[in-house]
Amino acid sequence: MTTRAMGPGAGWTWLRRGVNLGAANPRAILGGAGLMLLVALVPTVLQLAVQGTLGAASTAAMGGLLGFSLLFSLLVMPPVMAGYLRLIHASETGGAPRAGEIFDVLRSPPEALRIIGLVLLLMVLGIVLFGAVIAGFGLDMLEQLSTAVAATQSATPTLPQLPPGFGMLMALMLLLALFFNGVYAIGMCQVALAGRGVFGALRDGLVGTLKNLLPLLVAALIAAIGGFVALLALALAVALLAFIGGLVHPVLAVVLAAPVYLLAMVAAYVIMFGVMYFYWRDVCADPAMAEALPVQRDDQVEL
Repeated sequence: MTTRAMGPGAGWTWLRRGVNLGAANPRAILGGAGLMLLVALVPTVLQLAVQGTLGAASTAAMGGLLGFSLLFSLLVMPPVMAGYLRLIHASETGGAPRAGEIFDVLRSPPEALRIIGLVLLLMVLGIVLFGAVIAGFGLDMLEQLSTAVAATQSATPTLPQLPPGFGMLMALMLLLALFFNGVYAIGMCQVALAGRGVFGALRDGLVGTLKNLLPLLVAALIAAIGGFVALLALALAVALLAFIGGLVHPVLAVVLAAPVYLLAMVAAYVIMFGVMYFYWRDVCADPAMAEALPVQRDDQVEL
């Protein structure tokens, strides 16, 4: 499958469209994101329930909870995310999807297994890539970082001296994380929306992301700045509501602050998956879709 290279301005376009995603069908887009958030919270709620019932949970119980969380994140969340991408696709192509359609992929074992297979392959790729970068700097770097972290957590915390090459390591890790997220986005969309096989989707993700590192970097920089401002505003809003509620009762503080936090999480899901979708659409979607849903062609360079 042919992948396209986009100009730097496409990064801003993907982010802007992700922010505006829910305008056409807010009930489905926001409702689907809310359901996905509830699903993602299942392991956390289960852990809190076990700890509340058993008190200080045993090592065996905590190990069981950790195993459950790992299996849940591998077997349940990827198909649900694929279902949400399909919901976005249906909404953006003129359909009228319902929020509950995010569970459709879970109801189709062959499709769910393809998504899970892709995630497993991506996990292996991530381990290889990040492991190679860390190995390139030597295991001594990890030991020095552990010593530096321990120094900040001692009874008399001190400002540690970072090991030589730490800045370069962090820069490479951030660039690699950006590349990996781009591969993940295209791969997921190719399997969920284009019916590609696992290896074909991975190849498209690798090639498409290599062609579009610059717009991805632009999107990441803008998102980092906007995210910092949004987090600051969220923290102030939550702190203010918690303070006001705390004047009456601690429970009221939670009741007032929690919905704001949850709504912010839903908004973050919508934007994140919206950027994934529009990134995939511009880079990999077939020309018929690109013609039906116009993109800014001055941002595109055909290769």
